[in-house]
Amino acid sequence: MSNFKLHIPAFVTPIALAGVLVAIFVVDKPAPIDENFVEPPLMPKNVTVQSAAELEALFASLDYGWPVAPHQAVPAVAVVKMPEDMATVQDVQLKKSLFFRTMLPLIVAENQGLVAARTKAQELFAKPVDEVTDVEWQWLGTMAELYRVYGLLDEPKLQAKLLRRLDVIPPELVLAQAANESAWGTSRFTKLANNLFGQWTYKESEGIVPLDRPEGAKYAVRKFATVDASVRGYLYNLNTNPAYKKLRMLREEMRNEGSELDASVMAGGLLAYSARGEAYIEELRSMMRSNRLTPELQGLELRSGEPKAVEPVETLGVDQRQPQAVTPFVGVNQLFAAVFNQG
Repeated sequence: MSNFKLHIPAFVTPIALAGVLVAIFVVDKPAPIDENFVEPPLMPKNVTVQSAAELEALFASLDYGWPVAPHQAVPAVAVVKMPEDMATVQDVQLKKSLFFRTMLPLIVAENQGLVAARTKAQELFAKPVDEVTDVEWQWLGTMAELYRVYGLLDEPKLQAKLLRRLDVIPPELVLAQAANESAWGTSRFTKLANNLFGQWTYKESEGIVPLDRPEGAKYAVRKFATVDASVRGYLYNLNTNPAYKKLRMLREEMRNEGSELDASVMAGGLLAYSARGEAYIEELRSMMRSNRLTPELQGLELRSGEPKAVEPVETLGVDQRQPQAVTPFVGVNQLFAAVFNQG
């Protein structure tokens, strides 16, 4: 058996992370990682659109409508930035449809990465300790460090803690929170920072200071390079932040009972997310009901295929301001990419 301590900051560039992993493998000289050690999830293709009209044209070219039928695969496309003119879309149902269809592939992709990692961790934890290879311990250690679980992973208590954190958030809850926090993709922080979940940072250089920030406060609203990075940061926040331990415990109870994840119940673990407390939770539940965001969304997968080039579509009132560059958050999908690109 081989246990070790490895420190990887939660926010690092993919190149830096790849360098750390290469150093581990070179120094200890373990057997090469098989390319099928963990099957890398399908990664969405980045697409840039300039307007809501172009976004609708993109989805039409992909035969991607709303609502999505149960068990239907959604296109593997990642819209890099919400159209600046989303607020000008007068048809409320169309605006909601565009928003949901933009967010859903990103959520599905990130959750699939979490499922792949969780499944592999469960397989390794089920093996006799002396049959776990050095490479497997290294992978588990990397996952544990990324998800802030410290100690010897041959201890059942720590294994349970890692699995409690290495898990999905139901798409219906993610969609409701994103819509609520970003005003359906029209908020100032969505436009300037690709931040759809109101996530904070205490480094002003990495964020935007809210106009109504109380005097003496030090926080800023964090900037993300892409919408996908915002989704990834949000999932990581819910899976690691002590404030959302209740959400993780509720999810673990459902897993132990063998039941599907109940997004409405899990929302009860978000009491600390907003100063509005219970009223905020009830609003999220109401949004899930009124927009028919149901558990069927949990069964969706991505379908491959290159998105077609989007022809420019005339639009009005587009704000051309761009968010400043930021260090991307590295989640499970990026960790897989770093590992499997070593050759």
